[in-house]
Amino acid sequence: MRKVLDNLYFGAALLGAMFIVIIGLLICAQVLGRQLGVHVKGADELTAWSVVAAGFLPLAYTFRNGRHIRVTLIIEKTGKFRMPAEFLALSLGLYFTGYLAYSSIDMVLDSIRFNDQTQGLINLPLWIPQISIPIGSALLALAILDDLFNLLRGVLPSYIPASEHNDRLDSHKE
Repeated sequence: MRKVLDNLYFGAALLGAMFIVIIGLLICAQVLGRQLGVHVKGADELTAWSVVAAGFLPLAYTFRNGRHIRVTLIIEKTGKFRMPAEFLALSLGLYFTGYLAYSSIDMVLDSIRFNDQTQGLINLPLWIPQISIPIGSALLALAILDDLFNLLRGVLPSYIPASEHNDRLDSHKE
C-alpha cells in the first residue's frame, strides 16, 4: 500500500511539473508571437489554468517529503508532548484540507451539473480547468491521513527528515 500511495503522490507531482513546463512554453510562445506580430490565442487562460494545476497537484508529494513551509515554534517546545501536538496539527490540517477537497469537488460537480463554460478566448467546460483543485486537495488530505495513521502507530510523520528522526525519537523518550 505504501508503494501505491507514494507512486500516486509522485505521479501527481509529475503532472504538476508538466504544467510548469506548459507555462514556460506558453510564455515563450507569447514572446515569440509578439516578435512576429502573431497573437497566441488563449495563452493567458491556459497559463492561469496551468498555474492552478501546478500549485495543487504536487501538494501531497511535497507534504510527504517535508517541503511545505511549517511553523514549528510551538510544536518544538512541547517536549514530551510532541506526539500529541503533532496529532493535533495533523488533525487540524486534515479537517481543513478535507473541507477544501469536499468544497472543490462540489464546485466541479456544480460546473458539470449546470454545464458551465469558461469565459475568454477559449471556450471549454469549466470543470476541465477546475479538476486539478479537488484532485490535488484530496491527495493532500489522503497524505495527511496517511501520516496521521502512522503517528497513531508510533511512527514519526513523513515530513520530518530522516536525519532528525533519531534526535526526535530520543527527545520523546525523556
